[in-house]
Amino acid sequence: MHSQQQFGNYLINSDTFVLQPIHADFKTTTRVIERHTEFSLPKKPIQIVRKTCELYGSSLKTRTLTARRALGNRHKTPIVVAHAFDTPYIFLPTMSPASDDNMWISYHAITDFKEESSGCSIHLENGRIVKVNVSTPTMWRQFAFAALLERDFEKKQFMLQRPRMVVAQHGSFTYPVAGDTE
Repeated sequence: MHSQQQFGNYLINSDTFVLQPIHADFKTTTRVIERHTEFSLPKKPIQIVRKTCELYGSSLKTRTLTARRALGNRHKTPIVVAHAFDTPYIFLPTMSPASDDNMWISYHAITDFKEESSGCSIHLENGRIVKVNVSTPTMWRQFAFAALLERDFEKKQFMLQRPRMVVAQHGSFTYPVAGDTE
């Protein structure tokens, strides 16, 4: 089920579960685990994340800053890479995103974490297991931050659909509502 893809234009989608770096011959490639398949790409995971953010109208830097506004200035902040039909595609990094060893994992694909002698194993909804060199408490922390980020996203979606309830945070301006009179 593992194949080498020769194209480099892959974008994260709703079936993307894991972007895992593979180091061989002084190069870093990406093992992509999707819902029903697995393959390799000749790019680093961070390049795929950046390209996906850009295609969906933002940048990795902006996505990270947005997440930090919601969660506080945290290290290894999960991000909303994209969203569709009010569903955020949240990916959490296992290490600093700048690290060549960082793996990106879909928050919605995770079903459990199990402690291992060197790190933990991440159980995915498609039955696959990925081992990471990160402690189980650290992964639970990342998972909890991703849940908070999802909650923040849902609140913003609710505010977008209910403009009467939105009040500007700075100042006293309230959004105009049809039928309001002065």
